[in-house]
Amino acid sequence: MAKPRRGGDARFSMMYIIYWLIDFDNNKTYVGFTDDLKKRIADHKYGKTKTTRKFKISKVYILERVETLELARKREKYWKSAAGRRKLKEKFSKIMALSSNG
Repeated sequence: MAKPRRGGDARFSMMYIIYWLIDFDNNKTYVGFTDDLKKRIADHKYGKTKTTRKFKISKVYILERVETLELARKREKYWKSAAGRRKLKEKFSKIMALSSNG
């Protein structure tokens, strides 16, 4: 059974967020998942995550919300796969075009 949300009400299941970080300065992206996005982004910003230590986070996008840890891992794996990266590359190209136009 999933952990209850803060506040202890077991009627609600834990929500996991699959997120996408973009570093426009270095033209880099990162995909991860968490049950506490605010804390996780702070971890990235303050260098507590080895893979994003040199990141300058420009944007954070929520790709999906899911209810189980198993599904969060599965969806993160998809977004990190070749097919998922292709989709993200398309989105990244559109975002870069929009940011340079305005």
